[in-house]
Amino acid sequence: MLGKVEWTVDGRARTIGRRRERLLLGLLLLEMGRPLPMDRLADLLSDEEARPQCRADLYVDVCRLRASLRRGGCEESVQLVRSGSTYTLTGDPQLVDLHRFTDLVGRAQRATEPQEVSHLASCALAEWRGALLEDVASERTLRGIGAAYEELLISAQLLRVAAEFKLGNYWSLSAELARLTTEHPEHEMLLAFRAATLHACGRRAEALQVLAAAGARMAARLGLDLSRQLQDVRQAILRDTPVDFRDFRVFRHGALGAV
Repeated sequence: MLGKVEWTVDGRARTIGRRRERLLLGLLLLEMGRPLPMDRLADLLSDEEARPQCRADLYVDVCRLRASLRRGGCEESVQLVRSGSTYTLTGDPQLVDLHRFTDLVGRAQRATEPQEVSHLASCALAEWRGALLEDVASERTLRGIGAAYEELLISAQLLRVAAEFKLGNYWSLSAELARLTTEHPEHEMLLAFRAATLHACGRRAEALQVLAAAGARMAARLGLDLSRQLQDVRQAILRDTPVDFRDFRVFRHGALGAV
């Protein structure tokens, strides 16, 4: 579900049916084990406003998906069940990359040792091959289902960054943070870690430049200065002292509390 919607059988990737069938499969896998109302499915499958024939279209899509699963050798792994006005896809959630991802992020959030946090977060990020249902879902559909998972992706990235920072792996982390802050140029925690990591590598001028650029963007867009927490990072760098993340409220609990 992360990236292309496809099924892997005996190590070989197999595409499931047409785009609407793959989208239907993705929507059912998203709520695996939980019943989905037909009206909800029909609405998400439609690229336009809801139409009278949507439910009739859904029946056709379900029949085609069942046939595709049968041809793909997937029937023993998942079962598509209708009950009243709902459909449910049953099976082992660990067969699905999205559910493996969310499980690993949850375990990383509960872990207490930085080595374990980094390992679990790295395993979670390895599952993320691309955006959720990126080859089948319209923007309209993704607005209804995808935002929370993008936030969880950032959480996983931040967990790994914080753990690697705690372990002192500054040089390898600096390149990763350059990429992440390019993708998320206004994310306060990532900016803080990038500046602190550059400072820890002895690249003080670059660290200050990162914060100056962030401040300029914030002033241009919102007419505001850097946040209090980023100002504290700047002051620590100017004093040439290590950045202490213990005062950052986002790190006061769980695995990141000791960063």
